[in-house]
Amino acid sequence: MDIEVSVGIDSQEWGCLVAEDEAATFFHTSEWSEVLTSTLPGFESAHVTAREHGRLVSIMPVLSRPRLRTATLESMAFGTFGGPVLGAHAPAAAAGAVLAAFAGAAASLRVGLAQVVDRSGRIQDSHLPGFRRTDDTLQVVSLEASYDELERHFKPSARNKVRKAIKAGVTVRRAESEADFLAYHAVLEECSREWAIRPRPGREFFSALFELDRDVVQMWLAFHDGDVLAGDLNFALHGTVMNWGNVSTDAAKSLAPNNLLHANAIEQGVRDGYQTYDLGSSGGIEGVRAFKSSFGTADVPLRRFVMEKTWYRGLKKATGRRSG
Repeated sequence: MDIEVSVGIDSQEWGCLVAEDEAATFFHTSEWSEVLTSTLPGFESAHVTAREHGRLVSIMPVLSRPRLRTATLESMAFGTFGGPVLGAHAPAAAAGAVLAAFAGAAASLRVGLAQVVDRSGRIQDSHLPGFRRTDDTLQVVSLEASYDELERHFKPSARNKVRKAIKAGVTVRRAESEADFLAYHAVLEECSREWAIRPRPGREFFSALFELDRDVVQMWLAFHDGDVLAGDLNFALHGTVMNWGNVSTDAAKSLAPNNLLHANAIEQGVRDGYQTYDLGSSGGIEGVRAFKSSFGTADVPLRRFVMEKTWYRGLKKATGRRSG
């Protein structure tokens, strides 16, 4: 196999690979990579590919963020999952080969941080020497039942808040226009001011998402008295709807629009024939975990692989002191 770091990968070739791999998510697609590199400053493509006899058999989407004399590597930045995508004809060694190339790139003296989140279970400790593995769980709802049956598995707190939102006159509809996507961005801006994530996705990011396939990029907005209170952004692929961001204004939280949005996504997922609603991990925050579990979730294993070099930790700490 020929292994290389590639920038200009044919999007159709890449898309065929993702279509063949049932474990691939939207965060493995060329569309996600393009949205990030075209709208967020500083990110560059550093995708690792494997070819056999000239045919693309595996790709590991990776973005680099060079800053001064340092760089980070992530599969996949601002997404939930990464790791290798395998085509139907990929040899058994393909996943290990692209992971070895990623590990080799991470060993560079200028790379301070490298990370990948594995949902598929393909990545073993031996693939990424020098990386620290953290075991986590996703909280998912199986959609292979009627919505009424699934709702009965909601905790009373979730059912009561859904009813409260409906009684208060909160309504939900699908985002239909670029203005709707930008309305979601405005709510995100309000509730993310204190978040440490930089750079925050801006208007250009959401305008770019609006241009993508609406069957894949699914956004819902909650309204009250004509105003947008909250939003739910999901990405659907291979039978799974993945929640990327469930956001609301501070003033709206008493109306419980977030609960109604999740219930809506679950109901719509059932109607559209999806098998799973993935609410993601709680990030170790017990309150977030309790909120997600109120929708009758089950735990699915997730593993994070991170290499963070000592000098990079020191640099982050020093930078934090200066910025504070």
